[in-house]
Amino acid sequence: MSKEINQIEVVEIKRSQINFAPYNPKKHTSEAIKKQLKYLLRVGYLGGVVWNETTGNIVSGHKRVMAFDLHYKYDGTAEKDYTIKIGRVEMDEKTEKEQNIYMDARSTNTEQDLDLIHDLLSDIDYKNAGLTDEDIQFIGADFNFGNSEVEDISNAFDELNVPLQEKKQAVKEMKKQIRDNADEKAKNLISYVVLNFDDFKTKQAFMQRFGFEKNEQFIKNELFSEMIERVE
Repeated sequence: MSKEINQIEVVEIKRSQINFAPYNPKKHTSEAIKKQLKYLLRVGYLGGVVWNETTGNIVSGHKRVMAFDLHYKYDGTAEKDYTIKIGRVEMDEKTEKEQNIYMDARSTNTEQDLDLIHDLLSDIDYKNAGLTDEDIQFIGADFNFGNSEVEDISNAFDELNVPLQEKKQAVKEMKKQIRDNADEKAKNLISYVVLNFDDFKTKQAFMQRFGFEKNEQFIKNELFSEMIERVE
């Protein structure tokens, strides 16, 4: 018989029982916390906070708890205490730290099919899905372009009392047309490439080979091309 996979236990506890992990490497800005709160108020809390009962520390979900704190004005006093549903686990501190990193490690994140996301954009509000304008440019669409046209046609259908289904189909078709027109524009905005090194030492060797400062993060194409010609 195969080994059972332990599953998380969802319980409701007091906020005062929860500690922010002092070693948590993710630095959440006030802007990001406010954005998280706005999301919680719009959609609701769908879970995502993992709490280690052994230490009292959050393993994952710091920003969600920070958003809750902002909403309930939590200041550590009994008067401002509130309850929250969390996933309770029991693990030693070493395992806790490992899992804190693991849950956000780039190597463990699932690669996304950008073409499928591209096709979904005409049916969703991309900002509600957590995408930024930079994400949209990377995917190959610019939905800031043409929003006024979509709104105009939507309002026109309202005035003509067009059936809802016909209105939705027309708006969807217009969004697709706008997206197709914007693709070429977006391609011109993605005029960069990112190099990823296994570690800083490897990056340093690469930069030194081409005569760049080891801490530089942006290199103009013309300068890099010139350096390649010199090396060759």
